[in-house]
Amino acid sequence: MKDFIFSLFFGLTVAIAHAAPGHVHGEARMEISVDREQLVVALEIPLDSLLGFERAPRNASEREAVQGMATKLKDAGKVLMPSAAALCTSTGVALDSPVLGGKSEPGGHNDIDARYTWRCAKSEALREIAAGLFADFPRLQRITVEFAGPQGQRAGRLDARNPRFSW
Repeated sequence: MKDFIFSLFFGLTVAIAHAAPGHVHGEARMEISVDREQLVVALEIPLDSLLGFERAPRNASEREAVQGMATKLKDAGKVLMPSAAALCTSTGVALDSPVLGGKSEPGGHNDIDARYTWRCAKSEALREIAAGLFADFPRLQRITVEFAGPQGQRAGRLDARNPRFSW
């Protein structure tokens, strides 16, 4: 009986641990990696958190909203701010979402994936990143963060009251 209970508990634990995080409106995921002088941040955000809809834009106003969202997300210096002392320079921004092409995927739960890269002249001074997304996108409530770098791995959560992640 003891083996059965252990097996049941172990099986449930493994199933829960391997369950993929769901698409949750108001929540985003951020992955930060630091490798020498390179800083890379990947964001995955449900479109509802940015636009209030997740499908292809249906009219001029919605197309304008999609373009405005893309313009804001392309401004790396306002979206994410690495430690000023690290002297980081943006080297690229990539956005990927079906709505950027005026389309949407079936199922109605579309995201935008954004990737930001920087080269940091003083990477030893790189100790945090601040998210400026909450001011431009009030529907966004939380960002779950995972970090990997020379200081190890960490995880955390950001919101409008606490928009900084430190390592």
